[in-house]
Amino acid sequence: MQLLNLNIDRIIIHQVYQRDTEGQKKAAMRSHEFTRFSSDAMETFKQRVIEALGEGSRAVQMEIVHQEPANLPQIVDRVIDESDDTFAVSSYDFATLLTDAQQMKSIPGGIVVVFTGTQGHPAKKFLGIIKAETHSAYEKEIDDSTGEISLKYVEEVLLTPSSKLYKTAGFFEKASYSSPCSDLNEKWTVMVSDSQINKAGGKAAARYFYADFLGCGYPQTSARTTKQFYESAKDFISGLDAPESKKSDYINALTTYLKVDTSSSISTDDFAEKYFETEIQDAFSEHMESAGIPTTSFTKDIEHISSNLKFRKVRFSKNVKISAPSDSFKELINISTIEGDSDESGMATEWTKVIIKDKIVTQE
Repeated sequence: MQLLNLNIDRIIIHQVYQRDTEGQKKAAMRSHEFTRFSSDAMETFKQRVIEALGEGSRAVQMEIVHQEPANLPQIVDRVIDESDDTFAVSSYDFATLLTDAQQMKSIPGGIVVVFTGTQGHPAKKFLGIIKAETHSAYEKEIDDSTGEISLKYVEEVLLTPSSKLYKTAGFFEKASYSSPCSDLNEKWTVMVSDSQINKAGGKAAARYFYADFLGCGYPQTSARTTKQFYESAKDFISGLDAPESKKSDYINALTTYLKVDTSSSISTDDFAEKYFETEIQDAFSEHMESAGIPTTSFTKDIEHISSNLKFRKVRFSKNVKISAPSDSFKELINISTIEGDSDESGMATEWTKVIIKDKIVTQE
């Protein structure tokens, strides 16, 4: 998203804490005063926002999922137009919601930066939120008399180039929308990024931040749906009561279906009819529907699973591994289950016979 003519008019910062060893939460520390950066520091802060959420960043657009009055998107919609005095009080709701969302004891505390401003031509409103994570070795400075987090500390955490433990979100007012809006997605574009998570596999932020705190979710793109189809089908195949050699055949079929098949669309029923025996097709359909996979056809997009489809890997219990390009695995490698030596109780063990239709070139 292009952030042009970015202007920030108010910034307020609260402190959130890590849960204690028993998992009990500690109330966030409230700030009462706005943070006032120098002109140079403000320009640096703007640049941090652009790097996190603007064009060329790792941010992804998300959908607003939770829209009840107590959810964060509704709070954003309400407080963005409040006066400074009221906004300073209301902004503490963001710190409270984040404290509630950080349910795991391993999630570190930090500062929550809430800021508003305008961007674009003509200027449209936006509200931004940054969680800058801090650790016990990083001593914060708090004014004993006012309880405010010191500006020196804030500048060090937010503005130094080495500080990268950010989770950032921006609610950007759209150019046009009907008022009032029955769906906040008509009014706001939400961008979210997490410096600790890249977009590989379609992920861009920690779930507690984007879902539990922000009340948002990933748009259901074709690439994400295809990835979910692939993972859910693999889970079903792994759980089948069938020889490993048969499961290997099914995995080969799944790879072929997604990578080699020229069709631009895929569906649960189509895959089941092509590659599964009749007696397990219904069970597969039920499994996929329970996993949230669409029951109708959808566009195939292997962006998030292309690396998974390049190679097939088979692992054995004694740390033996076989890896081969997916395109040639089916033709070059034959896997079957055979009866091995008897164990101590006299029962035959299960072995795997692997035939590789090629010669050894090198050994290490």
